[in-house]
Amino acid sequence: MVVVARFLWVHQRPGKNDESSEYSVDPVERQVSLRLKGAGLRKLFTPKQERGHWVPTLSSIIKAGDEGIYSSTLFNGIQGHPGVLPLETLHDAFSNELQARPTSERSAYPSEIASFLTTKKGLRRSQSVKANKGDRSKHGRPELSPRPQRASLDLAEMGLNRSRSRKVAPVLVSAFGGLAVESGKGTAHGLWAQNLQHALYFEGRPGVSVNARELATLSVILASPIGLARRQDKEKTERHSTLGRGAHGISISGAATEDGRYHISLTQHRRSISQLPAQGSGYSILFAKHLASGSLPFSRDTKTVDSIMITKETLEALRSGTTVQLQMTTPQTPASTFLADLPHAKTPTFHNLKPTDQTPTPTPPHTLLHAIAALPFTGGLTPLASAPLIATVQFVATGGLVPGRLLQRLEALVDKVHRHSPALQLFGPLYHNSNAGLLFRERDRLGKLATGAIKSAEEPLADKTARMHRYITLVERLMCLVPSMKPHDVLFAVKEEVKKQIEQSYTDAVAAHANSAPMYPIPTHHRQSSLSRHSTQRTRHSAHSQCSSTSPASNAPASPVSRTSLTSPRSSLTFPPNNLGVCIESVLKMSLPLDVPTIALVVRMVIVAWTLSVGTVAWEAGEEGFKVLDLDGEKIPEGMVLW
Repeated sequence: MVVVARFLWVHQRPGKNDESSEYSVDPVERQVSLRLKGAGLRKLFTPKQERGHWVPTLSSIIKAGDEGIYSSTLFNGIQGHPGVLPLETLHDAFSNELQARPTSERSAYPSEIASFLTTKKGLRRSQSVKANKGDRSKHGRPELSPRPQRASLDLAEMGLNRSRSRKVAPVLVSAFGGLAVESGKGTAHGLWAQNLQHALYFEGRPGVSVNARELATLSVILASPIGLARRQDKEKTERHSTLGRGAHGISISGAATEDGRYHISLTQHRRSISQLPAQGSGYSILFAKHLASGSLPFSRDTKTVDSIMITKETLEALRSGTTVQLQMTTPQTPASTFLADLPHAKTPTFHNLKPTDQTPTPTPPHTLLHAIAALPFTGGLTPLASAPLIATVQFVATGGLVPGRLLQRLEALVDKVHRHSPALQLFGPLYHNSNAGLLFRERDRLGKLATGAIKSAEEPLADKTARMHRYITLVERLMCLVPSMKPHDVLFAVKEEVKKQIEQSYTDAVAAHANSAPMYPIPTHHRQSSLSRHSTQRTRHSAHSQCSSTSPASNAPASPVSRTSLTSPRSSLTFPPNNLGVCIESVLKMSLPLDVPTIALVVRMVIVAWTLSVGTVAWEAGEEGFKVLDLDGEKIPEGMVLW
């Protein structure tokens, strides 16, 4: 205390060379002097974090998602108790994702990012070593637990223990990968690290300023509409936050504050058991932006992302089987203009498919078909997409057959794989033994969706997102169960087989559209394994024959496949004998593990299930669906801060 008092007294006394005196009669000079001295003292004793350290902006986090630093599982990891979701929680989750990156990549981060990671790591460490007052000794130090006694082992036993392998076998083969890279053009990481700003503090919490483009991107990623209101509409904003819960139970709302700023807040809502996530891979941030804007990415390089704009004209050309040619274009539609204005780590380059008569025989659009086949392996099964893109993917993947009870049968396949190894609990709390009643009601609800008793638009988007998460986990688990193959070999083989099946499915869909007869591609390759039994082989051959275009059931007429007809009520609760649900029924009769062609068949059915579960973005006037934020609207407030 004496030292502090001495320090303050010395700094308050005027210097010998000062022309002014503390007894000066000039009130202005005296006020300025005291204000400068007070500012210096506040700067000296103010904690460092209160002055605002460098933190990633919302654009930085979005661009990191474009680079594949994290997926949508980041938002599942930050969820805890219902209530306000502060920005600091989002920064903690983002820091954890960065800490998991390779050391060679983290070493290239700028010093501000390194300081951000160190700060977050230090906070977590300080919280973990806090000791309760009752755990302290009389000297004030934390009591340490006694060191356990080491068991005596002879040398032979020690050598045996050291020789044991500690490598744990994986339970899933991750299907989350990046886009195909053009030959000779690598990818450059770290571009997202350039968007930083000093943290702003409000009520003791850090915050960052946001603009309309960042807010619109966050809304699309979370599939949550934005509720913006002035101070007098605060009750309306709170009511909106309870309705627009999005894909992860997180709502976005805003309200004006007394200091003239506009507070943007994230709110976590309680989710039902069926809406809780599985343990598999999530969807890509890059694909969430592109697919919601009707754009299908297919390749990338160091600076750009190549994407195909899917329109109604594109769908009509594909249905007719006309040869189309890939041509570069500029943003012309409202959807492409919206996408071009969003924050990007790599600039989107748009292409469209134009009909051409240069080839005498029709040629399949391999670039488009391979991009559709890669959707489950690039995080492309997002919660939102445009209506033409959904219809195009559905037309290609169904192969001219109606889905039938596809969702119910896929859920039964999930249950089959879960019962194969129930201790792993891969598919979320819905498959816990205590939730058997909820699982039964979920299957019953999927049956009503198939018959049209429940409309797809009435189903919460969080249920659809969780269902697709279970299906991706299903694919990753099936690939992991394939014997005598390494995980990356299985992944490559399944990808190639899915490409072949999608190409054949497109050919069958064009023929079915022209002849009004359903067709289905037949997997031609079968795994020869000593583990397979003759009964299993007969079941697989019968499954392929039931889905074959040459089967007697395929001669029944069927209407062209469309998104509206698939969910419309039927006069009868039965479906055509040859439908996609029947194909999965045949897979249910097989024993695990499945071979590569059958897994590829399941992947294609998962793509079809996505077209039945994804939310539609409304881009045209009068169209129903998710409404994106109007970037040119006059209702967007200024001075928005997320904290």
